[in-house]
Amino acid sequence: MAAWQAELANYPLLILQAAALLGILSITLLLSRTPTERVESRTLLYGSVFGITSFALIALSSQFFNLPSKPYLSSDLLFLGGLLGGWRGGTITLALTISARLIFGGFNQVEAFLLDMSITTAGGIIAHFVYSKKPLMQFGWKEVLKIWSARMACSMFSSGIIFLLKLVPPKVSAHVTALQIVGFSTSLFILGCVIALLRVDAHIRDSYFQRMKMYRTDLLSGLPNRRALSEYLETILHKNQSQHVLLTFEVGNLKEMVRILGHDWTDKFWGHLASQLTNQETLKMTSNEKSNCFQLSDLALAFVIQETCVAQIENCQLVPRLYADVMEHLQVAGGPYSNVQLRCGVTNVRTADDANASSVLRNISLALQSSNQQIRYFHDSFSAQADKDAKVHELIIGWIRNINPPLNYQPKFDLETRVICGAEALLRAHSAEGLPLSPLYVLDVATRYQLLLKLEWCTVEMVIRELAQCMAKGFHTPLSVNISAASITVPDFGERILDRLDRYRVPSEMLSIEIIESGQVPDIDTVKENIHKLNSAGVGLSLDDFGAGYSTLTTLAKIPFDEVKIDYAMVSMIEQPRMNKAIGLALESATRYGARLVAEGVETETQLEILVKMGIKFGQGYLFSKAVPMNELIELSRLEKHVQ
Repeated sequence: MAAWQAELANYPLLILQAAALLGILSITLLLSRTPTERVESRTLLYGSVFGITSFALIALSSQFFNLPSKPYLSSDLLFLGGLLGGWRGGTITLALTISARLIFGGFNQVEAFLLDMSITTAGGIIAHFVYSKKPLMQFGWKEVLKIWSARMACSMFSSGIIFLLKLVPPKVSAHVTALQIVGFSTSLFILGCVIALLRVDAHIRDSYFQRMKMYRTDLLSGLPNRRALSEYLETILHKNQSQHVLLTFEVGNLKEMVRILGHDWTDKFWGHLASQLTNQETLKMTSNEKSNCFQLSDLALAFVIQETCVAQIENCQLVPRLYADVMEHLQVAGGPYSNVQLRCGVTNVRTADDANASSVLRNISLALQSSNQQIRYFHDSFSAQADKDAKVHELIIGWIRNINPPLNYQPKFDLETRVICGAEALLRAHSAEGLPLSPLYVLDVATRYQLLLKLEWCTVEMVIRELAQCMAKGFHTPLSVNISAASITVPDFGERILDRLDRYRVPSEMLSIEIIESGQVPDIDTVKENIHKLNSAGVGLSLDDFGAGYSTLTTLAKIPFDEVKIDYAMVSMIEQPRMNKAIGLALESATRYGARLVAEGVETETQLEILVKMGIKFGQGYLFSKAVPMNELIELSRLEKHVQ
């Protein structure tokens, strides 16, 4: 009874300590409420706060160390340190509490208080792992009572062990037990208030992060917006010095789609496209990091690929394959999205004069506005790109003036005999510094400076001139030259070609005109007249990149092509069942219209074997030969004749 009376007299002191503890916790939660911090990241903070509080309370209560029991809340603080801080926070609280006890109380009964503190802290840590996955907002009185029961069990268990081991005298044990039982109501009060404070804090944090999520989310598509993209880029730029790539997708035929579907059709489309991009296996293989989609604007989608660069993306032809996959999906899915034509820009996130994410986004927006190309690679910042464009513009003017565009010729082979049966003229340009220039980039610059038609014509004239020179050397292999749909709309284009053939005394059947299918061929009288003149004279007509552009079967049905070409992106995926069927359909379509099918980009023996089994007789690619200068092409042909 004397022990109970003594401990009840200390009860107001316990209440005052509890109030102080709750005040300290409230201030801690308020001061630690930073925009980027989550509750899970504050385990060390909790351990430090409870440990320092325990240290302070022991110091203030040092005059009570001569009593059988000590009226301070060290057990509650130890349990809370483990409950809220886990093993890290619990360890910090335990270390500070033991230090205070040793400093202010000495080594008296050291075994007993070490055992009691350790068991209480361990109980809190176990409770932490039991309840750590449960959201704080779901904590109610049931959870409080369960945790309180665990707290009581730890105290009674430690008291029982200390009593059985006789680590303290019986009188002291009675006082300790009485203090623990008296303090259980205080423990319940503390636990209830702490859980309530944490619930309020969690609610405030959840509301804040929900608001931040809304600020970073496009309300119509539900995708992360430009603000989120800017913050994400800033994060990865400061994370390390690695290079990253930003893919940007825009709708190329916006006016047509608005006319068909109205102004709000993109709301669902971008979410649909983002889902397709996220699930693309080709993108997953480029980086170990997770890639992310963002809504750059109402009419543009951005996709970030980490730990790579534009040069690697361009060399492995990832974007053409990705573009083909996406367009194939849109075509197969049908519905309103089957007519969508996309433009894709590829840029490095980290460039020499781009210091932050805002400049990256500004540069890619400006660059895409100046390009109508389906796929464009930006190796430099916008200012550096503008300087580079100006230099290429000067090169193009020189080629047109002198009729000497830098051409190489890629041989076309009979797939069964591997004998050269033709060659395609390809642009192979280099900058003033000797660096290779992408043909697509050169053509894009020519388009933006309104020089494409002149460049294509000087290319046609040079091919005819080289045909004449080759024939004079005994080389009688047909050559083909690429032109856009725009050139075929020029009045008397066909007549001019026939005039040049006649001037250089080159037979018409030695030349083939390849029309790139990425540009829609207009159904107008000028086009019909040019096609008729070329076809009647025996000039070959070829449809390049069949299936990758606007018109597909419509173009094939309207123009009497002798040849149809499928591009690298299709051939590279020929082992995939769906693409294999698509190539089979292309072969059937070409055969029905009396045209031969040519496979471009043949690079492996496996691809060759499949093509031959499918009945495709002609092809070209690195498996046979890269594009070479004319003198090397003539030498290759002579070596073949010598072997035969």
